[in-house]
Amino acid sequence: MTETGGRERPLTVALVGNPNTGKSTLFTALAGIPTRVGNYPGVTVEEKIGRFAHRGRVVDLVDLPGTYSLRPQSPDERVVADALAGKMAGVPPLDCVIIVVDATNLARNLFLASQALEAGLPAVVALTLADVAADRGIAIDPAALARRLGCPVFRVVAPRGAGIEPLCDGVLAAASQVRTRGPDLTGHLAAVAAARPAAARDAIARYAWIDGVVADVVQRSAQPRRRLADAIDGILTHRVWGTLIFALVMLGLFTSIFRLATPAMDLISGSMDAVAAWVESQLPEGALRSLVVDGVLAGVGGVVVFLPQIALLFLFVALLEGCGYLARAAFLMDRLLVGAGLSGKSFIPLLSSFACAIPGIMAARTIENRRDRLLTILVAPLMSCSARLPVYLLLCGAFVPDVAVGLSWLRLPAVVLAAMYALGVVVAALVAWVLSQTLFRGPPQPFVMELPGWRWPQPGVVLERVREAAWSFLKNAGTLILAMSVVIWALGNYPKPVQPDPSLTAAERQGEALRQSFLGRAGRVIEPIVKPLGWDWRLGCAAIASFPAREVVLGTLGVIYNLGDVDPGEEEGATMLVRRLKSATWDGTTRKVFTLPVALSLMVFFALCAQCASTLVVIGKETGSWVWPVVTFVYMTVLAWLAAFVIFQLGTALGW
Repeated sequence: MTETGGRERPLTVALVGNPNTGKSTLFTALAGIPTRVGNYPGVTVEEKIGRFAHRGRVVDLVDLPGTYSLRPQSPDERVVADALAGKMAGVPPLDCVIIVVDATNLARNLFLASQALEAGLPAVVALTLADVAADRGIAIDPAALARRLGCPVFRVVAPRGAGIEPLCDGVLAAASQVRTRGPDLTGHLAAVAAARPAAARDAIARYAWIDGVVADVVQRSAQPRRRLADAIDGILTHRVWGTLIFALVMLGLFTSIFRLATPAMDLISGSMDAVAAWVESQLPEGALRSLVVDGVLAGVGGVVVFLPQIALLFLFVALLEGCGYLARAAFLMDRLLVGAGLSGKSFIPLLSSFACAIPGIMAARTIENRRDRLLTILVAPLMSCSARLPVYLLLCGAFVPDVAVGLSWLRLPAVVLAAMYALGVVVAALVAWVLSQTLFRGPPQPFVMELPGWRWPQPGVVLERVREAAWSFLKNAGTLILAMSVVIWALGNYPKPVQPDPSLTAAERQGEALRQSFLGRAGRVIEPIVKPLGWDWRLGCAAIASFPAREVVLGTLGVIYNLGDVDPGEEEGATMLVRRLKSATWDGTTRKVFTLPVALSLMVFFALCAQCASTLVVIGKETGSWVWPVVTFVYMTVLAWLAAFVIFQLGTALGW
């Protein structure tokens, strides 16, 4: 128990529990914000470790993933089982386990507790949501439960800090003990062995043991009248009313994100412009200044400007999850997802993908069934992430007629914008259905879940969720996009023209230099491929530049059409960009490049194409194979081209 020099080493304590048992709230009450967030070595499952001191002892608290069982089926369950067995690389041998048990559903939670106790580690039980249980007329005798389980039981109300100090005392006392014996299920197993198959014996034996444990430990008052919460659940999970309410909630959520994020996005954009202007004033004109301003700062700004939307989305999602609404929405959406060959557990990852596909794909770790997990990962990039939004806004505002659609307040640009988001959802459902009928045959895994009680979201947990999401976005997307922006800058600036035409303006010389660059030459090579979509070589060039990251496309369009580096966040710059795009013509003709069919074609292409290298990298890491990133890139690119082709040809034929 000591380190070199006589100092006692930190105790290693793990939190184990079912999802929605208040485990994250208890972690925050014990250790505050995690001191380390990352992945377990060799496994793409997130680890959170916090450190706190109690009565002179330092404790490293490991927040293991929430799970219902220690029979490993998903990566999350495998991590928990290996950590308890001392087989997880990067996790020291555990000195104690805190088993988090929801007091409102004691019997269900004791199933996992029985498996955790069998590990033989010193353990204590934290009886969470005890105040909610009391409100529901559920009374639990902690002392009697402790005698039945053979380990200390502590009643805690983590949001108020009640019971935290006794729990910490219990952890220190338990950690000083030797390994214990788990519950003896031998008799229960023997009782069912003759009548039940082996696969079912364990569960039946455990619940028989649990029935004995909770007997006389749990007391319930007379059955209460139908509570208001039950009536609300009946509406929110109703096939018709629940779906309508969910649609309104999602519409309000996304509308709020777009409206509330604008001031912060403008502030970030203005700050990046100020930094770029200062750098321009400090560095002499040349390649270095261009690299820093047009490559590094433009690349960073292109990512950071979307951070407010990411943070707002996860703030709202954390609030909805914390109060219990998302569990109702997942239950409701299960009916629709199953029709597409997915599971109800796919709902949260797909919802997260509307902000960024990276956290959405990572959220698929909680899906136990590999088939369902792969299906979710493969269709998650089809959700329109925030990086697509600037393209939609630019093209809708510039080329979609501002006319009413049925109602005076409902304008066509807004309808087209909503249609771009709906397009990704519809195509994702179709792709999932096709894959489930071919490569991934078989029904989706049954979605069994408990509806948690309604509760107030905990501010600490909500803010920590926002912090994690924002950092994950910046870490996983920002670094790669920064590097790719430098590459795009180099491809668009070299080789330099030998003798620039002195009669051309500075912007025209920049455009001509782009035509002669590696990027411009590539655009001319692929022009036969993009011409059926209504694009000229310059749009093809912008498409090439946007494949590593969609965020760079607007700046690329500005350079290509002889505008220099235009910031579409500024009203004057955006107006000039729109004006130049509208006046752009095909080389050597008066034919306009941008028309309504071309704008729709470009938006549809961006809605469906896999233009995000960081997303493909994460898919490779999450699936453990580079086959699936290749499959994702190919099928999305082919779909995007076909859909853009149909839209352009149809729109042209109809005279749009």
